[in-house]
Amino acid sequence: MTHRIGHRFSHGHLLVHAGPTAPGDVPAIVVPTIRNPAAIRDALRLGKELSRPVVALCSRWSSPETVCREAEMIGAHVIAVDVTERSALPAFACDSLVREAAMIGLDRPNDVSRKRNLGITVARMLGWHGVVFLDDDITDLQPDAIRTAAGLLRAHNVAALQNVGFPDNSVVCHARREVDLTQDTFVGGGAMAVRVTSQTSFFPTIYNEDWLFLVGRKRIERVAVCGKVSQREYDPYLSPARARAEEFGDVLAEGLFALSGEDRPVQAATEDYWRAFLDDRRRMIDLILGRLAEQPAGDRRHRMTQALIGARGRSLVIDPAFCVRYLAAWRDDLEVWRRFLAGLPRHRDAAEAFVALGLKVYENRP
Repeated sequence: MTHRIGHRFSHGHLLVHAGPTAPGDVPAIVVPTIRNPAAIRDALRLGKELSRPVVALCSRWSSPETVCREAEMIGAHVIAVDVTERSALPAFACDSLVREAAMIGLDRPNDVSRKRNLGITVARMLGWHGVVFLDDDITDLQPDAIRTAAGLLRAHNVAALQNVGFPDNSVVCHARREVDLTQDTFVGGGAMAVRVTSQTSFFPTIYNEDWLFLVGRKRIERVAVCGKVSQREYDPYLSPARARAEEFGDVLAEGLFALSGEDRPVQAATEDYWRAFLDDRRRMIDLILGRLAEQPAGDRRHRMTQALIGARGRSLVIDPAFCVRYLAAWRDDLEVWRRFLAGLPRHRDAAEAFVALGLKVYENRP
């Protein structure tokens, strides 16, 4: 049987559009945040409406002290955590591989994966059945949508809210759309409810970490979809560095999801598969560049071109054998993570649980 190897413009087959669902509850909303603390106001208002705490996992331009001041003004309960690399999470071999490959630029300087893993860890320590993850650039948050997503966790491991705002795509996929090539969006960790058990997966430190979170040993998790949110608009072509940092994770995730589209297991992602997928990826980027060259010259076209050249250059240094090694390490890490979750001590208080993990915590209770 001949299989088509290459980019798929849609992964809609992995989504379950749920019908009427009895509302549920989640113990907390977890927000990984790096922006000015004002960015978390929507999540704080949502937490207040739901009468649930917001767990703000802070770094860079977001400080726990200022997040607490925002919560005090709104009258919301917030547990603000100063996230550092010192937190007592397991070290993952797949992350180490990417860091070691930094000389060829496969790493991604971003701590959202660590923050989401912390959210799962503390949920497990507290015996929570699930959590809702919201990024700090998500808006139009409705309490009923969150309750519906929580209700879907009775039958699904993951339930996501559909982003109807600025498309949540990689730089390359944004460029596909802009040159009139068909390109869909998929749900992501920016607005996602997750059931928490000892078997819950982890988020690796690469782009599309939320897609990798859905990859099982043989198949990819189907996601229940409900409600709507919006993502704030940004310029994906502001710097070519963004496209370069995304490329490895985009290749891995798109390649694995493309296998799923043909009902093939993740074990079919052999070295030959990645070689063929990378060849197709570069042909696609060349097609986009060719269409861009036909458009009127200008600053935006120049920035798009530079971003795509950066992505293509990065793809040239992605070794198919490295993709296989990475996924083998990731599978081993799944067992490390599950043993870690199974052995966690129980706590009754979220702030105490974060302190037990070696992190500094600030809390505002209305």
